[in-house]
Amino acid sequence: MNSSSLLVKDFMRKYTMIDKDDLIPQAYWTLESRKDTHLVVTEDDRPVGIVSYRDFLRILTDRARRKHIAKLHVSSLMTEKLITISENATIKEACEIMLNKNISSILVTKDEEIIGIVTKRELLRKIDLLPQKAVRELMTPREELIVAPSGTKITGAEQIMRENNISTLPIVSGDKLVGYVDIHVLSRFLMRIFLDPKHRHPDKLIREITVGDIMKGPVYVLPEYPIKEFAKEVLRRKTKGAAVVLSPETMKLEGVITDTDIAKYIYLEL
Repeated sequence: MNSSSLLVKDFMRKYTMIDKDDLIPQAYWTLESRKDTHLVVTEDDRPVGIVSYRDFLRILTDRARRKHIAKLHVSSLMTEKLITISENATIKEACEIMLNKNISSILVTKDEEIIGIVTKRELLRKIDLLPQKAVRELMTPREELIVAPSGTKITGAEQIMRENNISTLPIVSGDKLVGYVDIHVLSRFLMRIFLDPKHRHPDKLIREITVGDIMKGPVYVLPEYPIKEFAKEVLRRKTKGAAVVLSPETMKLEGVITDTDIAKYIYLEL
């Protein structure tokens, strides 16, 4: 397929806005209630920043120990350097930018006005526009995977994901998949802990909890599945990716496929 035939405007959508002076909990629940992945931060209706789950996770782990998050404003966690792309650019160009800059969204412009957003999530929603490949052709194989046992502390899991620049962490027992955590799961858990008044010492609680206590059940696909089935599963489960197992009976972990792998596929192969 000629990549120039797939344009950014084919994948973009309207964005969800939030004011830079809104409080962080309000922004978070806006993200959750809209089932969205990014918020565009505005000042006087002009985009000035962008916020994702990764930003919430960062501030929850880095700053909440020193300052109450309920009193922090969106401006304290947003990414201020906006990256844009023309609606008539190719989606391959958009994927190249996202991969090179380690971001998962780009604002879309028309005549220098921001009109929408394209995210890795939209690549999954529009998966039918792409040539179909088998999951095994795009996944990260087992020997390159970063995984964690269920006894890993959640602070350790967050550090693993941050240091390795990943958003999905399979939880294993030996070579068997038992669950997963991702930036959504961790940020959702931490937000509830810090906002619940019954937890007077959330730091102590967080230091004691393991990923086994909060992990979600395995989300998996088989190696021979088409990427359409992978996209359908992760969109339904609202995850960042899926584990690849040899069979549902053994749950032996074979690899992982994420929305980033779809972006790599578009950039490298289309």
